[in-house]
Amino acid sequence: WVKSDTLGLLRDRGGKLIVTRPAREYPNVAKIIARWLHGKLPKEAKHFKFTSLNLNCNYAARRHRDGNNFGPSMIKAFGDYKGGELSVWPEDDKSTNLKALPYDKKVTLDISKNLALFNGNTAHEVEDFEGNRFSVVYFTAGCHPKMPDDVRKQLAQLDFMLPKKDENRYSVLRAPTGYFTKTKGKGPSLRSWHVK
Repeated sequence: WVKSDTLGLLRDRGGKLIVTRPAREYPNVAKIIARWLHGKLPKEAKHFKFTSLNLNCNYAARRHRDGNNFGPSMIKAFGDYKGGELSVWPEDDKSTNLKALPYDKKVTLDISKNLALFNGNTAHEVEDFEGNRFSVVYFTAGCHPKMPDDVRKQLAQLDFMLPKKDENRYSVLRAPTGYFTKTKGKGPSLRSWHVK
């Protein structure tokens, strides 16, 4: 059982794009979490946008690639715990099976002390931990261009930093190059900043 909830934009079971019930019922909680990021956002990431955020409690995510994520994601973890670092394969272009990704290309970040910006569509996982670990992941839902105007208005009222319909998914992080090519990308494919 995973203790996790999404606040913000989501597609419901009927396929309709909605603001999730927790965000509607607890708008001040959503605002506080959104404003926390506003206050911590580094200037290098000033163009970061999000439609949704995941709140996770003691979630030790196995290696995966997000399914309904536009890409750029910010994450920070909180709590009294040891371990629980975020490991990311920042050059994962999905051409390699998850289990076959090169171990030596994994980048591990201490997100108890750092705010990390990564591409949620690249492989990532949480290292083992002990204690109580909470994390917040800010991201843009892949379906965001189809968001109705009333939903956009509701999210703006929650102080979410919303993308344009034609937002460039590589405006804050470049595209991954893959692990079996000699191509080098320009700019970072992963970033982190120390935050208090």
